[in-house]
Amino acid sequence: MATQESDYFPPLDRCLASYSPTIIPWTQAYRLLIDLPTALRSQALEQFFSTPEALQCLISPLTPFPRPTPATKGQFETRTAPIHVSQVQKGDGGWDLDQLKGDALWLSQRVQIDEEAALRIAIDEAQGRDAERVTLARETSPQALIHDNGGGVDLDQEDMRRGRVLATYLDERQSILSISTELATRHAVAKGEATKADEWLVELAKKVAAGQQQQGQQAFIKDALDAVRDCTTMLDDSTKRQAVFSQDDRKSDLFATATLLRITDLLRLILTHLHSLEALPGSEIVLAWFNLMAECAFMQGLQGTTAMPNVEPLQCLAALVSLTMVKLPLTVTKVTVLAEAAPNVQYPKLPGATPYVDDMDTVRTLNRILYRAAHDGLVVAAPAVYAWSLVAKLFRDGAERERYNRELIERQRIEETGEIGPEMPDAMVEERWGWFLSSDVEEAREDPARYWAMVAVDDMNVYSIMASLRNVITVSYGGELDYGTALIARSGLYDLIAQSLDVVDYDAPLLDALLAVLTPDSPPNDTNYFASLATKFMTSADDRLKPAILDQALARYPYELSPLMRLCTVLAAADGPYAAGRPLLVELLDHLETITVQVPEHFTSYRLENEDEGTNRMVLTEDLTLFAPRAQQSFYGERQLRFNREVDAAEHEGPRNVLLIPAGSQGIVIREERPMVLSLRHEHSGLEYLGLALASLTPGAELVPSHQGAADFDLGTAAEIISLINSLLSSAMKIQNGAEEAAHVLGRLSYALQEEKDIITIISQIFELQLQAHMSLRPAVGSSEVCVACAEFFAMLVDSSPERVWSVLTRSSLLGLGNSGVGGVPAIGAVIEAQAAAGGGASFLAACAKLYHAVFDDAVAGLVKRRASADLKSARSGSRFDSASPVGSLGGTPERTIRVVMEGFTRCMVEILQNLESLRIGADAKAVVLREVLRTWDEVLRFTHGLVEVVASQQQQQQEGRGAVVMVRNERLCAPLFAAAEVVLKAFTTTGAEVRSPVLETLVSCLEDGLALGNVDIASSQQEALISQTSCTANFLATVLRTQRCLEPRRAWMLANQLAKHISTLAAAFVTDSRWKAEMATLFEEIVISLACTDADPTALLGGLNQYTAKAFLSVVKQFDGPIKDLHAECQIWNFLTAALEGRQQWIGIFLLTGSMPRTSRFERSTATSSTTKAASKSTLLHSALDRLSEISQVIPTLAKAMLHFIATAQNLWPWATVTVRSHPDFMTKTLKWLDEIVPPTPAASSRPGAGNNEEVSASEYQAATYLCDILAVGLHAGLETGDRSVLKALVPRLGFLTRSGVGVDAYNRSLHRNLAENLGRKFGGVQLAAFARSGANKGQHGRGYFYDLELADRVLGYSALAWEGNEDVRAQGFAPEVVRANMNLSLVDAQRNLLGSWKVLATTLSEFVGFEDAVQEPLIKSVMAAVAANAKTRLDEPGCAEVLQMRADMGFVVLSKLVGIKCEKEGMKSLLTGEVVKKSEREVLREPGVWDLVRQSPVDYEVATAQEDLRYYRTLLRILFLAIRPHGLLPLPKLDGGRLVSLSAEVASVMVEIVGKTIAPGFRALCGNLHGDISMALPADFALITALLQAVLSVNGVGIAHAQLAEAVANSSLVRSALSLYSWADQLGELTMEQDPIYGETAMNTLVQLSTIPPIAEQMAMQGILLSISSTNLSNYFRKPAGKGPWDEPGRMFTIWSEGILPLCLNLLEAVGAPLAAEVSVFLNGFAEQLLRAERAFRTSGGRRQHPHSGDVTLGLVKEAYALVHIGLTLKADLARAAAEGLSAAEIPVLNYDLESVRQEVAGLARTQRSLADKIVPSNAREEGMGAEALQGPVLAEIHAVMRCFGDGVE
Repeated sequence: MATQESDYFPPLDRCLASYSPTIIPWTQAYRLLIDLPTALRSQALEQFFSTPEALQCLISPLTPFPRPTPATKGQFETRTAPIHVSQVQKGDGGWDLDQLKGDALWLSQRVQIDEEAALRIAIDEAQGRDAERVTLARETSPQALIHDNGGGVDLDQEDMRRGRVLATYLDERQSILSISTELATRHAVAKGEATKADEWLVELAKKVAAGQQQQGQQAFIKDALDAVRDCTTMLDDSTKRQAVFSQDDRKSDLFATATLLRITDLLRLILTHLHSLEALPGSEIVLAWFNLMAECAFMQGLQGTTAMPNVEPLQCLAALVSLTMVKLPLTVTKVTVLAEAAPNVQYPKLPGATPYVDDMDTVRTLNRILYRAAHDGLVVAAPAVYAWSLVAKLFRDGAERERYNRELIERQRIEETGEIGPEMPDAMVEERWGWFLSSDVEEAREDPARYWAMVAVDDMNVYSIMASLRNVITVSYGGELDYGTALIARSGLYDLIAQSLDVVDYDAPLLDALLAVLTPDSPPNDTNYFASLATKFMTSADDRLKPAILDQALARYPYELSPLMRLCTVLAAADGPYAAGRPLLVELLDHLETITVQVPEHFTSYRLENEDEGTNRMVLTEDLTLFAPRAQQSFYGERQLRFNREVDAAEHEGPRNVLLIPAGSQGIVIREERPMVLSLRHEHSGLEYLGLALASLTPGAELVPSHQGAADFDLGTAAEIISLINSLLSSAMKIQNGAEEAAHVLGRLSYALQEEKDIITIISQIFELQLQAHMSLRPAVGSSEVCVACAEFFAMLVDSSPERVWSVLTRSSLLGLGNSGVGGVPAIGAVIEAQAAAGGGASFLAACAKLYHAVFDDAVAGLVKRRASADLKSARSGSRFDSASPVGSLGGTPERTIRVVMEGFTRCMVEILQNLESLRIGADAKAVVLREVLRTWDEVLRFTHGLVEVVASQQQQQQEGRGAVVMVRNERLCAPLFAAAEVVLKAFTTTGAEVRSPVLETLVSCLEDGLALGNVDIASSQQEALISQTSCTANFLATVLRTQRCLEPRRAWMLANQLAKHISTLAAAFVTDSRWKAEMATLFEEIVISLACTDADPTALLGGLNQYTAKAFLSVVKQFDGPIKDLHAECQIWNFLTAALEGRQQWIGIFLLTGSMPRTSRFERSTATSSTTKAASKSTLLHSALDRLSEISQVIPTLAKAMLHFIATAQNLWPWATVTVRSHPDFMTKTLKWLDEIVPPTPAASSRPGAGNNEEVSASEYQAATYLCDILAVGLHAGLETGDRSVLKALVPRLGFLTRSGVGVDAYNRSLHRNLAENLGRKFGGVQLAAFARSGANKGQHGRGYFYDLELADRVLGYSALAWEGNEDVRAQGFAPEVVRANMNLSLVDAQRNLLGSWKVLATTLSEFVGFEDAVQEPLIKSVMAAVAANAKTRLDEPGCAEVLQMRADMGFVVLSKLVGIKCEKEGMKSLLTGEVVKKSEREVLREPGVWDLVRQSPVDYEVATAQEDLRYYRTLLRILFLAIRPHGLLPLPKLDGGRLVSLSAEVASVMVEIVGKTIAPGFRALCGNLHGDISMALPADFALITALLQAVLSVNGVGIAHAQLAEAVANSSLVRSALSLYSWADQLGELTMEQDPIYGETAMNTLVQLSTIPPIAEQMAMQGILLSISSTNLSNYFRKPAGKGPWDEPGRMFTIWSEGILPLCLNLLEAVGAPLAAEVSVFLNGFAEQLLRAERAFRTSGGRRQHPHSGDVTLGLVKEAYALVHIGLTLKADLARAAAEGLSAAEIPVLNYDLESVRQEVAGLARTQRSLADKIVPSNAREEGMGAEALQGPVLAEIHAVMRCFGDGVE
């Protein structure tokens, strides 16, 4: 990866930015490396280490910081010059540059490092100051926490600040050394090729190691040794230190601790280079080291400090370096070569350092130093002393051989010549042996080798020291990063043990030391870092240990059984070349050739052979039984008889049996004293023997070992045997067919058992026996160890025979279930308490935790597999003689059993966690327990309440019922786990917010444990455990909150309040380390959401902190993941901050948006100036987000989505955030440019198998665009209120993507989802794909696991690997990739749907600007077209289809109503109705669907709808149709060149006819029908909508050419008849309303009026006698009542029916038909005499106001009534005058009983006095009241003038 120099130390303007640090501290880099999997994924860390500066520091870790020079001072001044950095204001969230410069120069001067390095350290200290404030505040009392500034410590004070700078310098220096050591060690122990994941780290380690060895490896070692000497000198003499570290005790302690840490890592680095040194070390470094050790007594008396009290690791490293310095294997080889060399051969001196064994002074110095160490009993030097004794022995033995050869040659010369020749010089080895015989070794001078060996072995107990070294080093350096140190240490001890076989024989101390070296790991950890040594032991051809140790242990079997069991347990971890074969140890134990037994004291059934040779060879003369019947008085004869039968059966099987050794077997007498011990040749299976031996411990066992061993066969030995079985099973599971091999091992152990028992039954009986012993408080010695081994056995057995484990747990008292499954007292607690009381640690608890997780994993894995197997089993015709597997193959464990076991196990674990703190278990065991239990609980909740409940439709069940296997549909997939989930949730359920959950308190204390991560003496393995513990705890708590909130929000609220009380701990945990920031941020997010999930005001999350600590915490949060740039962590923190805003966390919101905390007291005064306030506003998180998003094209879409969500939320909740967003110089322009350039995925590309990644990116982009639309909508709305058009002007040119794709929800891959669901159900027993769908308690992010829980599906369906995962070799496509594709596709669909919703809001807001911004109109028209086309093309079977259709329709309606409201004349308005013509090519022209197409293909209308929800979308479509018709009536027809109007196009005319015939008429008829069924399905608004549509059609310009077709359509549809029928029923329908409102009569009359405007239809009405029909209805009788019905009479709608219905209808009929209808109209109106009389007198003033309150009042309705009647009256007069001409009799036309002249005078009077008229005008209905008095005056005057014009009177 290409890097830049600025990646190590960026420019200061970036470093001083307040929102996120840019410098990666070495300390943080080292911490990240400890969590190696996370570090390997960090691109920022890889880039940091790749910089030349960082690499140089790692290559030169002894002096990482150069000394200051004038040149470095000049570089410092250049970097800090004002031209290169813009000074920021102090207090704005950044740092004071002058202060940083001062601290840097001070540090440079005090510790003599270059100024730029010091400046980097000073910035590093400033970056961590806020985190330190939060940590210090937690350590303060609650009272001080509320009032003091950051816990009472002012970190900004100069002394305190510079003290921290000094500590930071020491930490940085130490971290560089630690990282360099880890990399060099990793390179030294590297094996095999690097994987893709760790390729960059392997390459870095190679570069570091090569750089350190560039000047010679021994030269580097010498430099490191000098550094160690300097450190020890400064520790002893404070005057040798820099003066700054001697100023006070605190700094002195700080320096001492740092020096001890530095010595520790220096020793590790030296050890690494010595290990990789391929030659013997030179005299210089050997002398330098051992002289140093002599001076400091091998560091045995070294004292620790307060911060680092434990110096054992340092002392152990000193011992190991001393041992490795000898380089025993190379030295042995060297001495052997010298001894075998020809006499007088002179070897040429090779270039390089002289090997230390070739230098006399070096050897003599070592003699003196090691002799003194042995004499003084310096146990730290014991391994080196022992190794040196072996070197001395080699020289001694070589010298003796040379002396013997020389003497032999001399004797031969004398015998041959009789002369004594010249004295021969000493040979090379003999000469060197003389170096050992100096006077320096005092009393050991006679035989120094023997002296050193005896002191080391007998006095110093060197083998015990080896075991201690191994333990300390493994605990200290057993992590994934630094295990290389422990491996090197073990290798050195391994070589020492191997070479010591010349001195000692097989014995217990030797075996214990070897076992310690070979043991893979310290329990309860189960890593396999050190298996290479066991592999070397088993496979190395020239290794001396295997024949000397393993063969000896086998030779003593089973007389000494325990050593063999322990050794084989360790060796089972060996990685052998048996990938497809059988483990070496299994083969070895299954084919033993000898057996060693102790025979009874009076045993005589043998004879000696070849007694003269004295070899003690013998032969059995009778069969020798290995197992005999248990000695009992009763039924002994029966037992003996059964045993004899077993022996006979064994004899028939051949010589390989374990019950007896046949007569004639040869052997030797090992011990002659009685009772004798015999070693006999007898081929048999050791596994069978071990199985029988274990069976002898079970109750009622018939056979017991017949010969006593060196020790009794007790529970301790049984535990060792079971542990061996566990190791063999673990080894078996590593090979290709692991389950089959495990079954083979269990089968061989079970082969010799009686009564058809197997080893699983035996171990379960032993386990139950020991559990009962603990329950009765009478456990025997070794009982706890047996319980641990058994629990581990069953945890291991789950992988190969899970059904047997379920069976055992159901019957076992471990969980208190008992044989009947009835709950009892669980024994697990008794064993744990007993082990804790005995100081035995928590190995049983850890084993049970692993067993718990293992059975849960199997329960999940078998959810489908067991059902399918059970159905398959039931389908077979079984036989009672069918044989069963001895280890229990897959049999269908009932779901009830799984439910009971999981519920019981979970309840036990809840009780254990409630009391976990009182158990006082170790940190490693605690971490294992928490990891296994919390991970299980987290998955229990996610796999139960985190999935939706799927219920198949009846039709689907019938279809699938034809298959072989059908799953139960009325319950969730993980139904057996729901009981366990309820136990977990109940543990966190309290009766009130003040009542605390014990489990919650335990988990909070577990989070507190993570705060110890910064301690200097904490080992890396412990750090890994704490990281895992803290992450699991935070994850689980978040899951609990999320689940509780979805099930019962009140519970989540109470739990969140309890957590909020621990905010100081939670905040400190968040700031302590970056490795769990993502998990902690998720927890904080869930807390703030849960605090606001009820109607109560949310508790302030930071209420438990004072404002200084709260500000410091939020300042750390603002830094996100700092320079590490972990994408997941940063996104989670943004989500937390967004949730805090949404959750009404006022303090957090104010700080994030203003950069300052609110004042907590009214007496507190603000000290901020206007300049600092302005600067602070520019450093807020909101402003920082805007800055970063100004380069949105460079931001990862996932991160951009989270940031935009935060900004959108801030705008919605805080008005001033909108001002900040609008005023940012670049945000709008850059983000809008990015928005316009988004490329939508094509449907064709989405259907390809490789389209998943593109869909994931597109989903993130679409979601980010969603939030950007929300931001824009708020900005536009604010601009609408303030008159600011800046957002509008920037947005309009960038609407291309939104107008094209904003309404598109077209990514759904129908074939993918349909085929996947069908094929998955067919393959996996009818399981529904929807069963894996996530619920609200388990929401997924867009991506691979968004909709379907991929993790659960993988575990449930993964049992069929080929079907689920597929296989490229056989070209089999698995379901897993298809589920991933489905999730990706649904992610994109969801993002598109979200974008549609936000674009709808934005478009609606934009439509407010159409009246004064023409540029907005065209994009909105295109958007409406796109929405219509998209709805027309949408498949109705797609998920969420109804919601999408409605959103598009709502958007189209609102936008189109605004466009029609301003009478928009833009191109495309008229095309909306019929669709736009799109020219694809010269020959291909397509028409996009129009609004009419959309209405026509609607699946729902008034006729088929059965519920209100069905009609919502259709009503919206009709409204859009109305608006789409309106432009054809509002906009004039185009004109030809001659000025003549173009007639209405045939296409539009045809559409109008279709609308009337296919929508209006059927709709009206259906509504009338619905009134008689469900009146709610025929609301008056529906009729009004139909009527409005009819009116719109009839108002289309030029529609007259279609009148004939319209009349025909109305006639064919019986629309007039339907309207008349509705009018006739209107009085009865009105009674159904509360006000008895005849609204349906008005609706019917309006319809008739609209229809009557078409002359052909009016003629049809006249011919049908419509007026007679109206007159005969009950509703019309209202007008015949005395005084008729005026505008103020009830029901008020009757006057509207008269004035706006009946009268206009009569007028339209008269105009259409003319004189022939005059008589009918006159008769019809005269039939309402009272109504005509009232109308005639309407404008007269009569009586007083008390009697006639509305006398003299004028309404718009009255004037309209007068106009209509005057018009009708005058028309009738004219018709009467033309009667003769029309062929009618004038006598047949009665005169209208309406005094026209009187009305003329009254109206003329109103027209003359307009001022008085204004006082008389009153509103008569709600619509007129809404118009207002002034607005109403205009229409009234217009109607009055119209009346006057009817009379021919002119009006001015």
